[in-house]
Amino acid sequence: MKRWIVLFILIASVHSAFAYISGIAIQTDKNSTFQVYINGKLRTAQPKSFVRIKSNPGLFHVMVKVLNPNDKEWYVLRKDVRVTKGYEFYYKVDFSQGKRPVLKLVKRSPVYSHYFLNPALYNKRPTA
Repeated sequence: MKRWIVLFILIASVHSAFAYISGIAIQTDKNSTFQVYINGKLRTAQPKSFVRIKSNPGLFHVMVKVLNPNDKEWYVLRKDVRVTKGYEFYYKVDFSQGKRPVLKLVKRSPVYSHYFLNPALYNKRPTA
């Protein structure tokens, strides 16, 4: 009987470890298009205005190539993002008149929201 209880606890702990995934969401202010590179890999093949990416927790080097709607020039924004387990980090590209765009953290929400659980909202690119 004790073996069954230990086996059940072991299986339950393995399943709970997979529940703690994380994510990064990036959006622009004025629906300008951008491309996202994470750790040097292109995550969006076509420029978009909103990207949501599931990931494991850790440190990521995010590079965003964005078109500024004010002066119609492409800018490259770089930021190191530390993602903790169980949360989605929501970033927004902020355009100020006469300044470079800035990637800002807007909010941090738990992964158990209806946006995070809908797989149609995420960018699905194979990782090699």
